[in-house]
Amino acid sequence: MGDAISSLLFQPPPPTRLKESKVIWLTNSHGKRIPSFFVECAVDERSGEGIRAPHPGEASQHYHRGTDSDHYGKGGGCNSVPSSPHIRTPKELEMTVAMGHRLGHGAPTILYSHANAEDLGNIYPWCKFLSKMLGVNIFAYDYTGYGLATDQGPPSEDYCFADITAAYAYLTYVLQIPPSSIVLYGRSLGSGPSCFLAARTAEEGEAVGGLILHAPFLSVYRIVIDSGCTLPGDRFPNVDFAPSIRSPVLLIHGTKDSIVPFNHSERLLETIIEPYRAEPVFIKGMGHNNVHASVRPMFIDRLRRYFDSHVLPNITAKRMLGPSRISLDSRRRSQNLARLVNVDVA
Repeated sequence: MGDAISSLLFQPPPPTRLKESKVIWLTNSHGKRIPSFFVECAVDERSGEGIRAPHPGEASQHYHRGTDSDHYGKGGGCNSVPSSPHIRTPKELEMTVAMGHRLGHGAPTILYSHANAEDLGNIYPWCKFLSKMLGVNIFAYDYTGYGLATDQGPPSEDYCFADITAAYAYLTYVLQIPPSSIVLYGRSLGSGPSCFLAARTAEEGEAVGGLILHAPFLSVYRIVIDSGCTLPGDRFPNVDFAPSIRSPVLLIHGTKDSIVPFNHSERLLETIIEPYRAEPVFIKGMGHNNVHASVRPMFIDRLRRYFDSHVLPNITAKRMLGPSRISLDSRRRSQNLARLVNVDVA
């Protein structure tokens, strides 16, 4: 029964290729090797903060909240930071950390968990677009059994949880990015591992900086069976993880979604503790698989509003505490997490 469910739930596409030099290989707690990549956003060389590109025809806007200053493409003169979104090699990232540049202490970093019939090669253009428009770094990974990890065996719920744990360990332990600067973004299938990690970090006392759920489901069984509880054998019970989450949660869903019913987001919102509910983005007429060009300006504006209201103030507050106080607490937790995984950046 379990194998049958997994074969229906997980449908990896034909693998797409990425330049090997750009791939960061992670090994999860089950010994499975998965690929990932890191897109560093455009930054202001004076503040180290991310810079947002404007919508076509829009006036230039700097990432600083409430200010008008330099725009995307200006600044970035320092060799350690890009002047436009740029995929970083493992060695470049190691060098950045070794030189004392603190990734994630200015611009937030999105940990992106993709949807079902996708892999890293498919989502790279979308990740670069989000980095450019939001002024954020993006770290994306493939699930075991997807993309360049198709030789690691079939995907499973347990592997997905181990995969995102390995990705999070890389961000916090290797790149030394504080949890408060990490925002989880899970689209469809990716909402499962994202909810799992958001709940886990909260239970461990150091919640991530935010959680974005794009077309999420209550649980896999509930997509087809409106059960009143989580049934034996169900997968990715997001509705059970949600009450434990202590990060601001943004829900995004199209009202015409024919794969995951729109009411899953409405009901999931009700299970999140009220102080952590951001204003949801329910897009009239949008389906499941993409964000149409006609709604992208509104989509980006709402994401920016979420970061400005719920994520950036916490990053600024943590930064005011000073690096030693932040890193001491974060390092203890990330070292414990890193014992579960092996990060191969050679």
